[in-house]
Amino acid sequence: MKQMQWITKKLLVSCFLASGFLFAQTTSDAVDLLERMSVSAKRLSFQGEFVYQQGAQLQTLSVIHQAEDQTASERERIFYLDGAPREVIRSGNELFFSSYNEGVTKFQHGSLMPVLSKFQSGVSEHFYDLKIAGVDRVAGREAVLLLVLPKDRFRYGYQLWLDRESSLLLKSVLVDDQGKIIERLQFTSLNIGNLSNDDLALLDHKPSNVDETIRLRSNPAIGLSDKPGAPSKWQTGWLPAGFVLENSSIRPSPMSQHDVDALIFSDGIANFSVFVEQDDTRVLSQASEQIGALSAVSKIYREGNQYFHVTVVGDIPLGTAERVAVSVRPVNMKP
Repeated sequence: MKQMQWITKKLLVSCFLASGFLFAQTTSDAVDLLERMSVSAKRLSFQGEFVYQQGAQLQTLSVIHQAEDQTASERERIFYLDGAPREVIRSGNELFFSSYNEGVTKFQHGSLMPVLSKFQSGVSEHFYDLKIAGVDRVAGREAVLLLVLPKDRFRYGYQLWLDRESSLLLKSVLVDDQGKIIERLQFTSLNIGNLSNDDLALLDHKPSNVDETIRLRSNPAIGLSDKPGAPSKWQTGWLPAGFVLENSSIRPSPMSQHDVDALIFSDGIANFSVFVEQDDTRVLSQASEQIGALSAVSKIYREGNQYFHVTVVGDIPLGTAERVAVSVRPVNMKP
C-alpha cells in the first residue's frame, strides 16, 4: 500500500514537472495568486463567451473588456445570448442597461462579472483557508485551481480556476458546506490581448434604447436618497464570526410612509444587508427564498402593539440569513 501511494505521488509530481510548473503548497503563494487575479481583471483586455449558472438558471453571455490605461477608463460590455436581446455596458463608473422589455441582472460592482469584485480586498485567513489544489484546463487554456475554503458553515466556499499565463479568472464555482454547487461562471472561449476593431466599435457604440443608467458609488448599497452613517435604531443579536458592520443608513420606503433602517455587513468576501421597516398591516408572516448565492429572509418583529418587517438579503447560506433575521432587535434591548 505504501509503495502504491509513493508511486502515485511520484507520478503526480512528474506530471507537474512535465508541464513546467510545480506548485508550492503555501498560503503565501495562494494569496499572491489571488492578488494577481484581481489585478489581471483590470489590467488585461479580453473577449470571450461564458456560462453563468445561478441555482437552476443557466445563461450564456458574451463579454468584451478593455483594460484601463493612461488615456481611457476601463470599459466592458456583456451581451445575453439566450432569450430576447439584452446587454449591459460599463464605461468607467457608469452603467447602461438595455433590456428590451425584459429584466437584466444588474451587476453593480467593479466588474460586470460579480465574482471578480468579491476578492478585490483580499481574503481574511482567520475565516477562510487558501489552497492551491492542482492544474486543469478551461476553455482550452491551462489553469491553476485555487480553493477558498470557509472555516465554518455560515459562509460559502469558492473554487477558482485561474489562467496559468495571465492569472485571469477562467472559471469559478461557489459551493455550500455540503459541496453543492450554488453558482458557477465558466468561460467556454477566451481571447486575451488587444481587441479587434469590431470589438472596439461595439464598446464605442451606446444603444439608443437604454432603459436605465446608474452611476456607480464607492458603496453601491447606499442610494442617493439615503442618509449614510445615520445611527440605526436596530442591531443584530447574532453575527457569524468575521462579519462587521460596514455602513448604516436610513432610506425612504418604496412601500409606505415609514423610513427603512439599513445595515450593511461584510467579511471581506460575502456581504448581506438587514432592512427594518415598521409594518402597519400587523400580519404575522414570514418567508425564505434562495436564488443561486442570494438568500432572502423576511420575518416580523413585534414590540407591544407595533410590528416591524425585518428582511435579510445577501450572498450567504439561507440558514445563516435566517439566524441573523431572528436575532434582530432594537438597540435598547440587550442581545
